[in-house]
Amino acid sequence: MKPRISPKNNMLAGKTGQRGFTLFELAVTVSVIAVLAVVLLSRLTVLREEAERVAVQQTLLALRAGLRMQVLELYASDRQNQLPALAGKNPIDWLAERPVNYLGAYTAPAIEKLPQSHWFFDQSNAELIYILNRGNIFGGYRSELLQFKVSLQQAPLASAKPSSPVDVPQVVLMQLGEAGGLK
Repeated sequence: MKPRISPKNNMLAGKTGQRGFTLFELAVTVSVIAVLAVVLLSRLTVLREEAERVAVQQTLLALRAGLRMQVLELYASDRQNQLPALAGKNPIDWLAERPVNYLGAYTAPAIEKLPQSHWFFDQSNAELIYILNRGNIFGGYRSELLQFKVSLQQAPLASAKPSSPVDVPQVVLMQLGEAGGLK
C-alpha cells in the first residue's frame, strides 16, 4: 500500500526537490564575487607599490652604509685626501652583495629597453638609477626614474666641531630631482 503524503509533507518534499540556484541568486553571487575581486586587485596594487618602495629604501640604506664604511676606512688609514675620489663612483661596488635587480654599469643606456624595477649605473653621468614600474607613485612623485649620485659637499658651519677644521668635506649619496617619498 502507498503511503499517503499529507499537504504539510508535500510542501517539504517540494522544497527538497529543488536543485541549484535561481537566476537571481546566481546574479547576486557573481556580483559579490566581482566586487571582492576588484577590492582585492586594488589592494594588491597598493601592496606591490609599497613593497617596491620599501625595497628601494632598504637598498638606499645599504648603499649609504657602504659609503660611510668607505669614508671611515679612508679616515682610519689617514687618507682623507682621497675623499674627493669617492665622488662619482658606483656605490653598488661597496656592497658585499649586489642587489638581485642590479643590471650593471652602462655608458649610454637605452633606458626604454631596460626592465622596470631594476638598478643600473650610468657611467656617462656617474648616476645610480632605479627604473620604477610604469605608473608607480612614490609620495605623489610621478616619474619613471629615481636618480642618485655620490657627491662631495662642504660640511655646514653649524655642524663643524670646534676641534675640527671648518672645511672638512662630506661624501653623500644624494637623490637628484624631487624627493619622491624617499630619503
